[in-house]
Amino acid sequence: MIEPGLVPPSAVYGRMRVWCENTSLGDFSNPQCSLYPAYLGFKRLGEVLPNLWLDDLSDLSDEGLVDRLDRLLYGARGHHVLEDDDRTAIECELDWDKYGIFNFLTNWGEQFDREPKSFIVCPPAQHVKVLVRTYDVDRVLSLRASVSATTDAIRLYLKWFDDSAVSLFGAAG
Repeated sequence: MIEPGLVPPSAVYGRMRVWCENTSLGDFSNPQCSLYPAYLGFKRLGEVLPNLWLDDLSDLSDEGLVDRLDRLLYGARGHHVLEDDDRTAIECELDWDKYGIFNFLTNWGEQFDREPKSFIVCPPAQHVKVLVRTYDVDRVLSLRASVSATTDAIRLYLKWFDDSAVSLFGAAG
């Protein structure tokens, strides 16, 4: 939602959460969140679905996927920094360039700052999976949605954002 009381000209500020399989991700009570980072994340995500997969991720369980992506993107397992991560800064950048597309909601706006890390994948001929590392680190929540439902939700959000940007500032994102 757009934050009540915004006066044009303004950027799109408001509140947001993402629902998947009756699970809410995001703090809808957090006011005045910039929704542009989420717009950029969803725009990029919409461009790569349904081909959001790399063959080197095959044969990994959901927990294995999260562990691998968490290690490659953040050098961590949950909130625990891995002491044995001996990659150079350049290697870390290359890993982000290759695997960063699987990052979901982390750093997409302050409405998601209190959420645990999450990742999104779409193995060939399967549903989209949102994998959430729980705070206790020992569990991975696996949420699924069809590619068409995910694509429709992204398209609707991007349209809502663009329309909101036009009404608040006079130009689309």
